[in-house]
Amino acid sequence: MFKKILVGYDGSKGGKAALQRAAVLAKGFNSDLGALWVRELLPRHSDLPGEYEEEAEAADDYFKERSREIQEVAAGHGIPIRCETRRGHAAKTILRFADEGGYDLIVVGHSDHSELWGRLLGDTADRISDHAHCSVLIVKQ
Repeated sequence: MFKKILVGYDGSKGGKAALQRAAVLAKGFNSDLGALWVRELLPRHSDLPGEYEEEAEAADDYFKERSREIQEVAAGHGIPIRCETRRGHAAKTILRFADEGGYDLIVVGHSDHSELWGRLLGDTADRISDHAHCSVLIVKQ
């Protein structure tokens, strides 16, 4: 049914639920599975020397930890999962990555924000489901 599945993964509870569900789907459909972590853009300038480099190092460390978690899930399900990171706005970047990669399903976790908070700020999952050119699965825990 789905040949290429993309999961948005950020290490949150919702992200972990989405990763597990995507792995089950990929194994069941014999699909390619990719995981994408989107990191926010770093500021263009800083008032403190070395702040930009420290932020970049912290983001790299965070991605390494998320990659390790993804590979543990892959091993647990006996499937390969490609893990990548991009910089930008989460929803826009996931949508662009899915379009460019020819994915036919995007799997994302539902945020833990309240209904009001999510509506005020705009939930990433909502934005993805509103603008995706492929199917979207929003996983709730």
